[in-house]
Amino acid sequence: MTMADESAVSVGSSETERNKAVIRKFVDEVQNKQDWDAYDELNDPAFVNLSAPPGVPADRAGGKLYLQALAGAYPDGHVTIDDMLAEGDQVVTKKTFAGTNLGEFAGMPATGRRVTIQYVDIMRVHDGRIVEHWLSLDQLSWMQQLGLLPA
Repeated sequence: MTMADESAVSVGSSETERNKAVIRKFVDEVQNKQDWDAYDELNDPAFVNLSAPPGVPADRAGGKLYLQALAGAYPDGHVTIDDMLAEGDQVVTKKTFAGTNLGEFAGMPATGRRVTIQYVDIMRVHDGRIVEHWLSLDQLSWMQQLGLLPA
């Protein structure tokens, strides 16, 4: 490997590590501490949620409203990063969300039940800000844990 090759690998690795740090900060400050100023700081104005639920705008404001509603419905909610992989500008995290449903969410009544949900996020990061988001989530398990669907 030449010096130029080593330098390119080092630059790519440091960019990947910076992108992973953005996602760790998002989980800690936004998802776990509900710091909505941090949400605005970490999500680019041109942010697009490519997995926005029906009726939720796919832009930065819509993503914020969704997370605020989730935090209101699960006030003790906590997200744990179980695994994280990154390549280039994309960061993939396998996460676990755990919380007690104490408020209405997405038209569903509060159940008082505790849920534990695993999901996968893919986020694209550009210049230290999240620009795109994809989500894969087991909604059936979520509804069953809430008692809204039979197990």
